[in-house]
Amino acid sequence: GEEVIVFEPFYENYAPDAILSDAVPRHVPLRESETGWHFDRDELRAAFNEKTKAIIVCNPNNPTGKVFKRDELEFIAELCREFDALCFTDEIYEHI
Repeated sequence: GEEVIVFEPFYENYAPDAILSDAVPRHVPLRESETGWHFDRDELRAAFNEKTKAIIVCNPNNPTGKVFKRDELEFIAELCREFDALCFTDEIYEHI
C-alpha cells in the first residue's frame, strides 16, 4: 500500500491517522546528540520510494521540541519533489 513517512518520536495520532487513510506509516528516527535532535539524511532518503505519498513534519517537533533547520527542510523538500510526495506540516507550536 501507500506509505507515509513519520519522524519518531511523534505525536501519538500521526501513525493511526496514516493507517485510517489506508497508508502504512514508515518511521524515521530522530536521534538526540549533544547538539540536539537530528535525522540521518541517508536513512530518510532510504525511507522514500515509489510507494511514498507523504511525509509528516511537526515543526517544532512534538515531543522533542526539535526545530528543523532550513537546510533540513530543503532536503525534505528535495525528496518530496523527487518522489512526487506531499509534505504535511504541523506547526501548532510555531509561536511557543
